[in-house]
Amino acid sequence: MNIVRIDPKNVDAESIEKVVDHLRCGGIIGYPTDTVYGLGGDGMNEDVIDQIYRLKGRSTQYPFPLLVGRAEDVSRLTRTISFKAEVLMEQFWPGPLTLVFSGSRSLSSLLTGKEGKVGLRLSSDPICQAILMKFEKPLISTSANPSGHKPAQSASQVFDYFGNQVDLILDGGEKKAGVPSTVIDVSGTLPKIIREGAISKGRIEKVIGPLNGS
Repeated sequence: MNIVRIDPKNVDAESIEKVVDHLRCGGIIGYPTDTVYGLGGDGMNEDVIDQIYRLKGRSTQYPFPLLVGRAEDVSRLTRTISFKAEVLMEQFWPGPLTLVFSGSRSLSSLLTGKEGKVGLRLSSDPICQAILMKFEKPLISTSANPSGHKPAQSASQVFDYFGNQVDLILDGGEKKAGVPSTVIDVSGTLPKIIREGAISKGRIEKVIGPLNGS
């Protein structure tokens, strides 16, 4: 296991190439996002997805969301994109907002679960963005912690949790806020808040009006 230090203000191409090589070989990485540190891998590789479930000790009843490199990637991973979903993407992406869509039938059931839905996010973290643009596939996005523990806020915490079970850890500095993304289900007629995180429910409703259950 290697820890690679990357300056988020000056992301070097050589380090990103090393990360992407690991991902293409089915490796699992610990990496910084715009909220907390995450565990990631090739979102199209079922073996990788299964391994991350086991690392976290998480039930497959709670599918992992994916990080995308561009908002345009959403259309090939979903069945439909509502007008309100488009508004939320335009207003809050890139940023700490995960949107839950009806997933494309081409996606693994490990990602869509029994409800057939997939969570997608476009991160504002420059390291994340560089990885995704080079990798050109969606990345598993789940907080770097065993289920029931607090999300890692630094590379050293990722190592403390997982040690050599992770192939590569990117050190992009400490994530002081440690607040996860807000999650909104946009698969139905009226969007529904699943988790209030870095973006408040009030900010969401100012943009698209009342949410389901408000």
